[in-house]
Amino acid sequence: MAATPVPDPGRKALGAFLRSRRERADPEGTGLPPGGRRRTPGLRREEVSLLSGVSLTWYTWLEQGRDINVSPQILLALARALQLDEVERAHLFRLAGLPAPKPAERSLDVPHAVRGFLDTLLPNPAFVIDRCFDVLAWNSAQEEILGSALLDRPRRELNSVWLLFREPRVRSLMPEWEAEARWLAGLLRQQAAYELDNPRFTELVDELLATSEEFAALWERHDVVEFRSSVRRYRHPVVGDLEVSYVRMALEEAPWLSLICHFPEPGSESEGRLRKLVTLPG
Repeated sequence: MAATPVPDPGRKALGAFLRSRRERADPEGTGLPPGGRRRTPGLRREEVSLLSGVSLTWYTWLEQGRDINVSPQILLALARALQLDEVERAHLFRLAGLPAPKPAERSLDVPHAVRGFLDTLLPNPAFVIDRCFDVLAWNSAQEEILGSALLDRPRRELNSVWLLFREPRVRSLMPEWEAEARWLAGLLRQQAAYELDNPRFTELVDELLATSEEFAALWERHDVVEFRSSVRRYRHPVVGDLEVSYVRMALEEAPWLSLICHFPEPGSESEGRLRKLVTLPG
């Protein structure tokens, strides 16, 4: 008696993801002619077939998790039909066991409302980064923490990793620099899997490898870490020691950007020192 084929868990996950995106899709945003009342939300399978140019039978098999071959062209067509964003599209390709397509051109413009939100966080230091850790916007509290290290430098140097490894004034602010360096190098290494086709990411890593022996040694270890909210300590030349927690928040309207905010414990000495620093003239 022949053995029953074992279902491919990757194909099952791919099918489940396609089904979930199909049920979430907005029919009015696809260009389909308005139809009657729908019994279930989202698109029907035959509508996905029509929008993508993929046969209904083949798409049904794909949703069912059958072990069938799938090409990048087919996945891109399905991604367009299901209105997937960049993150979802990359996830779709990974589930299919294929390299993620090159990311769409990402704007480095920080939305105006986000820039305004940074100022509402005062006196807490906050800034916006992209997936290469380039610093794209910050509030005056962050500027007071780092001083002129954020000012008057080329765009390629306005980067959290570059500043940590290459800017002595930033290093002098951090009494736990070695731990920070290991952690940030691990974060960058973890991000590398998603940025293989990003020229900016390659430029940053190549420059750090060529100019920082400490970065090169950490990069060679291939340690990877996920972001976790934690505590950071500064030794500021004006107000002394500061201890702040920090969190990272994704921006829904620009998912390649993140907002990092530092905040002290209410009523702590660090809170008083931070308020004093932010209100200092200049």
